Amino acid sequence: MATQLQIAANRRNALRSTGPRTVRGKSISRINALKHGLSAEHVVLFDEEVTEFERFFRKWMGACKPQGFVERQLVERIAICAWRLRRVYRIETGLFSKYRTDWTKGMTGLPIAIETTFFRASAADNTLEKLTRYERSIERSLRQILLDFYAMKGTRRSRYPSAR
Repeated sequence: MATQLQIAANRRNALRSTGPRTVRGKSISRINALKHGLSAEHVVLFDEEVTEFERFFRKWMGACKPQGFVERQLVERIAICAWRLRRVYRIETGLFSKYRTDWTKGMTGLPIAIETTFFRASAADNTLEKLTRYERSIERSLRQILLDFYAMKGTRRSRYPSAR
């Protein structure tokens, strides 16, 4: 636990900090919160790579070209939702593979079609239903964040018309 003296010293040091100065330094510092903070900790799971998420995040930043803190926060949320949505598809594939493998154990030469696997999976429990609800929730969040982001960009454009 930090003492009051340590907290005061940290605050004084923070006031003197100049932050990154080069373009490269600024682009690296943009993902510090993701790399070192809560977001990366909770977004990247045990079977995923932090570097892959960081690359994915940079692609979103490059595609959206956010300006200012709020737009960067929105793009971070967009990237996180998109990352989680990718995970849904991996989970679905894994579930079908697992169900198919479980039901074909001991059988020789008897392929199980995807529709049979789906029928058995949906009849066995509500795992696929839960996954679908999870997917819809992420899609709604992603859609809303994208709307917010583009509304903000539109507002910025209307305030500062481009010279043509």
